[in-house]
Amino acid sequence: MAPSRLIFPAFAAAFLLASGVAAAQTAQRVLPDDATLLTLNEQAERDVTPDTIRARLVAQATSEQAAAAQSSVNAAMTKALARARSLGLEVETGGYNTWQETPPRPQALPAGTKPPAPVWRAQQSLILNAKEDAKLLEAVGILQGEGLALQELGYMISREQQRSIQDDLVAEALQRLTARAQRAAAALGMEFTGWARVGVHGGGVSRPMLMRAAEAKGMAAGVPPVTAAGEQTVSMTVDGEAILRRR
Repeated sequence: MAPSRLIFPAFAAAFLLASGVAAAQTAQRVLPDDATLLTLNEQAERDVTPDTIRARLVAQATSEQAAAAQSSVNAAMTKALARARSLGLEVETGGYNTWQETPPRPQALPAGTKPPAPVWRAQQSLILNAKEDAKLLEAVGILQGEGLALQELGYMISREQQRSIQDDLVAEALQRLTARAQRAAAALGMEFTGWARVGVHGGGVSRPMLMRAAEAKGMAAGVPPVTAAGEQTVSMTVDGEAILRRR
């Protein structure tokens, strides 16, 4: 027995097609004949002092054996994690890398002398975040004294602070967008009656460059670094299509 097939009558296909067209038409905006759409955008921004200080340190080791270099890094990181947590800091580990380096061969190698052997290098980063500058800077000094190198140091706006500021900026930008629509309508001899569409776009945060490893090399091990927070700019952008009508 041949398998049965489900056959749609022609009128059913036509009905489905008509339904799809109707749905698409419904989704389209329906505006009065005398309405005009005016596209506008507005931005609000604010300079704020970051609420979080952040430091990235790195544990490094070198050995002719990869396992030995990794073991040294593991021991240093275990000690550093315990130390940072004991000081009540927010801590996380970063990337872990192991690679082999071949020292350059001397141009004049005495007879019977072996060229420098390849060495293995291992390193892992440790990231510290804190709301209190003094606590984090003290920890950085301690960890430097225990062999970790300071890689980056700077300030950042936390997610909580950023979201709170962005909520205020959205409200401010929307008020300015509405006022702008009203002024444009008046200039055109029309009246602003509402919005056909409004969009809110993720704001940016201007982040200054953190102090890099090259700048941190001059710091004496065990001596806490000194830093000060500068202002960063948070911004939000809104846009919309204003509905204008003749008076």
